[in-house]
Amino acid sequence: MQHYIRFGPNQNNGAAQTDIFLVDKNGKVDMKAPVIWDFDQITEVSVLPIDEKPLTITGGRFTTIANRAESKYTYYSRNILIKRSHVLIDGLEHRITGEGEQGAPYSGFLNISDCAYVTIRNTLLTGHKTYTTIGAAGTPVSMGSYDISANRALNVPFINCSQTNDINDRTYWGILGSNYCKNMLYEGCVLSRFDAHMGVANATIRNSTLGHMGINAIGSGTLTVENSTIRSNTLVNLRSDYGSTWQGEVVIRNCLFIPAGGKQGSPSLIGGSNSGQHNFGYTCYMPERIIIENLHIDDSNYGENYQGPAIFSNFNTHMTDDSYQEQFPYVISREIMLRHVTTASGKALRISDNRFMFRNVKLTVQ
Repeated sequence: MQHYIRFGPNQNNGAAQTDIFLVDKNGKVDMKAPVIWDFDQITEVSVLPIDEKPLTITGGRFTTIANRAESKYTYYSRNILIKRSHVLIDGLEHRITGEGEQGAPYSGFLNISDCAYVTIRNTLLTGHKTYTTIGAAGTPVSMGSYDISANRALNVPFINCSQTNDINDRTYWGILGSNYCKNMLYEGCVLSRFDAHMGVANATIRNSTLGHMGINAIGSGTLTVENSTIRSNTLVNLRSDYGSTWQGEVVIRNCLFIPAGGKQGSPSLIGGSNSGQHNFGYTCYMPERIIIENLHIDDSNYGENYQGPAIFSNFNTHMTDDSYQEQFPYVISREIMLRHVTTASGKALRISDNRFMFRNVKLTVQ
């Protein structure tokens, strides 16, 4: 069975169904990192022992002299690869020099895979310059180039991490990319992006500031954003190339949202799109319940024609009445709970530009 059948300029045929989870010595699955898929047939199982003795790596100042290769998807791996469990990286610094007019992307200076309980703390990283190439659909695309990558990793906190370049500078790609991870955390971080491509189960952004690429995710469980400042186009972007799916809840508490870093636009809290016409390999869900408490939206510089921020962006511009038929139905949110949501403009929060699509969502304002 194929999952994550990507849509858009970087389209592909998906990836074989897979999962990663924790099991104790008695064979009991840790339900904090649960099995998220049903398997009708199992073709391969890998058992990876968890290292009991922690490994701590402190300090280290590294500089990458950027490649000048052709701008194609030939990822460079000049990095520290972490493939054992119970690791602490503390006080590391990574800088980049020599980026020119062209270059191939990087897979992550810190590359975490097939392991659990890896902590990155007090670490200074650097965003990579964005280059463009021709994507799978034959159109120009910006290439993802990462300083942090996490793949098939469980329980990975980033604590008090930051980057050398401006988190709002769109010249540089978002600093993190991840796939198949569970229980990821930003705590006290100032970074340009949090991102989960092929799913994350449970993610938390806390006491942090995120820049121009913000929070991008698909997955399941609970996505929590607390005591944080978000400066991207949407407060949470559900990645449209993977169906804008989140099977679970989104909780936003005590946050400041500065849409597009203060630039004018049409701000929404939850962004994404799904036409209902593409098979992503799984049923796509909007968050079943969205809880928003003590949120301030700084939309102070918007013009006279500004209608106010929306909870949802226009996920499907063609779905305007009952005549629209989805081939692969998108499961819409059931409930939104709002408490103490304020705007600098004084404009009220709207449900969406597409009121029809969200007509059955229960909205509770306290």
